[in-house]
Amino acid sequence: MSNTRTDVRTLVSTRVAASWGLGSLGTATMLNGVAAILLYFLVTFVKIEPFLAGALLFGSKMLDVVTDPPMGMISDRTRSRFGRRRPWMLGASFFCGLSFAMLFNVPEAGIGASSVYVGAGLVLYALSYTAFQVPYMAMPAEMTDDYHQRTKIMSWRVVFMTFGNLAGLGGVPALAEQLGADRAAYGEMGILIGGFIFVVMLACFLMTGEARQTQPTHDEHIPLRRQLSWLLDNKPLLIMIGTKVAIYIGLASNIAVAMFFFAGVLKFGGKMLGLFLGLQTITSILCLPLAAWVSKRVGKREAYMASLVGFCCVVLTWLVASPEEPMAIFVGRAILLGAFGAGAHLYGQSMLMDTFAWDYRLTGVRREGVLSAAFSFVEKACMALGPLIVGTLFSFMGFDKQLEPTADQSASAVTAMYLGFIWIPVGMQIMSVTLLKFYPLTEGDLQS
Repeated sequence: MSNTRTDVRTLVSTRVAASWGLGSLGTATMLNGVAAILLYFLVTFVKIEPFLAGALLFGSKMLDVVTDPPMGMISDRTRSRFGRRRPWMLGASFFCGLSFAMLFNVPEAGIGASSVYVGAGLVLYALSYTAFQVPYMAMPAEMTDDYHQRTKIMSWRVVFMTFGNLAGLGGVPALAEQLGADRAAYGEMGILIGGFIFVVMLACFLMTGEARQTQPTHDEHIPLRRQLSWLLDNKPLLIMIGTKVAIYIGLASNIAVAMFFFAGVLKFGGKMLGLFLGLQTITSILCLPLAAWVSKRVGKREAYMASLVGFCCVVLTWLVASPEEPMAIFVGRAILLGAFGAGAHLYGQSMLMDTFAWDYRLTGVRREGVLSAAFSFVEKACMALGPLIVGTLFSFMGFDKQLEPTADQSASAVTAMYLGFIWIPVGMQIMSVTLLKFYPLTEGDLQS
């Protein structure tokens, strides 16, 4: 059986919530740093064909995906003085940092040897990310049983995840540019950011020792087939997974094209992308208290849908962006995306934890690790599609990897940039809003 007070609504201290949220600074930096510029680095400096580079990223993510369910089950059944989740976070932290550094320090060899090295680095990257992320995301469902406390915990995750997004999407390319914007500079950047990821993840482990933990509710092995059957019975969770599928495919496409779009269409460098994301990050953090207040007034689902619709409308304004665009419009776009993005991140994460709590109501089994693995499975599979989609688009629409980053590409290559940066994300967001209309879970359902 579970240990003490699994049915008591537990208040979570701000220190514990913030300490747990800190882990998202590491995971978001790790995930977005690779998603944002690894394809760009491999194509521009290592000279790997866009399709092959995208396929390598996709293949490693698929390996990552299939390891998520076993990792979740192992985590659920772990017994240690550090609890079920934290031992895995401790062990994975070093390899997360190491693998990031490896990916941007590719030996100068032939394309074949370089591709093998990159593939091996991506395997280590994928497995270490799984070993940290799956147990990490299972912790909040153990930390409290309260509907609004979960929003509090996830608020801290969104804060640190937003900083991680900035570090990965803006800081990583800006640092590489500051160090020289050549192949060696990317290698130095990889070592520095890899060290940062390790330190942050280790700190998350060390500072969450007081978080409430639960023990396995069943000692016997529960077959994966039965667990999947339970998963299919949890309609709110299935809807949230479907929503995340759509959102993450669009997000992955947008992230993978961002450097190309800023350089090839707007004629900006990495520093301008960093500025844009910095403004977006600051706005997101400032808007979190407002987002939490809105969810209490109108409900999480309605607030989530409104945030996604608003985000779509702002993304569409990139269609009229140009190098001559007034700075006020550039800044305003960043602020609006930050405001709507804050709500979308917060509501999505909080509602996901609600579906974990609903699963315990349905099954009576503490299996947050398996559920976290299912979500991580979806997240990484969809994020893997981004580089594959973009690499395929660029290869078949005439992108010339020999040109300088800010040089004029062919009309078809520019069209590929617009598709990946704007139209695919918007289409996926619209699909997610449609799915959310069928989400049934309310505060009353969970508090009854």
